[in-house]
Amino acid sequence: MKNKLFDEFVSPSKNDWKQQVIKDLKGKDFQETLNWTNAENFSIGSYYSLEDLENLPVNLIQQSQIQAVTKSWSNREIIRFKSEKEYNQLIINTLNSGGDSFLIDISGVLIREIEIKELLRNIKMSDTPFFLKVENDGLFLINELQKIAPYDWKGGIDTNILGRYFRTGNNSIDDWNELANILRKVQKYKSYGCVNISSQCFHNFGANNAQELAYTLASAIETIDKLTEQNILLHDIVQKVEFTISVGTNYFGEIAKIRALKLLWRQILVEGYGMNENDIPDISIHCITSSFYNSSLSPHTNLLRATTEAMSAIIGGCNALSICAFDETYQESDEFSRRISRNISTILKEEAYLDKVIDPSAGSYFIENLTFKLAEESLKLLAEVENMGGIIKAFEQNFIQNEMKKNFHKSQEALLKSERIMIGVNKFRNDETPILNTKNTESQTSDLGFELLTDLRLSSVFEK
Repeated sequence: MKNKLFDEFVSPSKNDWKQQVIKDLKGKDFQETLNWTNAENFSIGSYYSLEDLENLPVNLIQQSQIQAVTKSWSNREIIRFKSEKEYNQLIINTLNSGGDSFLIDISGVLIREIEIKELLRNIKMSDTPFFLKVENDGLFLINELQKIAPYDWKGGIDTNILGRYFRTGNNSIDDWNELANILRKVQKYKSYGCVNISSQCFHNFGANNAQELAYTLASAIETIDKLTEQNILLHDIVQKVEFTISVGTNYFGEIAKIRALKLLWRQILVEGYGMNENDIPDISIHCITSSFYNSSLSPHTNLLRATTEAMSAIIGGCNALSICAFDETYQESDEFSRRISRNISTILKEEAYLDKVIDPSAGSYFIENLTFKLAEESLKLLAEVENMGGIIKAFEQNFIQNEMKKNFHKSQEALLKSERIMIGVNKFRNDETPILNTKNTESQTSDLGFELLTDLRLSSVFEK
């Protein structure tokens, strides 16, 4: 075309926009009126443009997100073990009702007393990804699985040694020896992991996104170092790693958190451990919707929170998604509440088509900036922890606990003052009889000289 459409219009710069807004504010302060400070204490602007991407490593951020030619995620249901026969049927029903995989939580149960063959009856472990969360005898469990299914498996075993240490104070070299032996045993199973790095204990203790990322990555570094001391090769460790990440209600912040995790993980492996970029396996991220932001007051509002959390996880790029039932805050969830949770994921895939685009937030001026800022802040905190000698030493000095507690009390104070809104908690409460939570949400004390972590909830101050 000789004359292009709209050539007569001048493209305004970001500064032009700002000057016009300042004029329209009629004397009000631009920064105070339109910008705000987030939980990580960096400023969030009200407007972003292409100019904001000029000084960012956008290509590096986006390259760390892409792992496949298609985008999808598995719907992983978490099942807490009670009995073999009952829960075998529950697993089968789940797989027939929208679940793609399952995680059986058998922590706190003596594995040698469980009939593993009965628990996994009629489940082909080479087709259906199955995950087992354990606290003891993980190597015995692997040996039993090899007896009943001497073929390739999909899924993983979650021993979460550091997560257990942060909650109980129990830390033994025997645990690392056992994990090393498990890792050697499962090397031949390409789709079976055994090194779980979880952010849940930090998230549920009140960490902001930067703290959660930093302490999770510090846990990953500690885990790698412990296993390399057991003469396990770095590549053999990394390909068996899965991150379990809690996802909260800060919609854009949670998207940025998952994207920043991918960026930082690659950076740590390349710059910290000297891995060749081409040799780094795709990162595996299992996201779980947050119990920290759930409430037993007006509990159906938890469905709204779970939906936005699930969207953040998917858009951020999770590989597996577990959506907590809306009622599990105050009671054992039933089939109805579990089905509703599964359906959230199904609807986002089958009706919202969120599985059709790889990295849908790529190029967003705001999210790309937020991803980079969050990664920068997390890296600073990570360096601080590493300078203290690593996450175990920082934890034993109560440094990590104190930093997270500051953020938790700040968030809860904002809720009490209605500076922060939780629907059904401090605003828009309905008139139904409140269901009060009876689960313990207090910090744990110990005689070890440092505080242990427990699962807190933001709304608990309204439930007493």
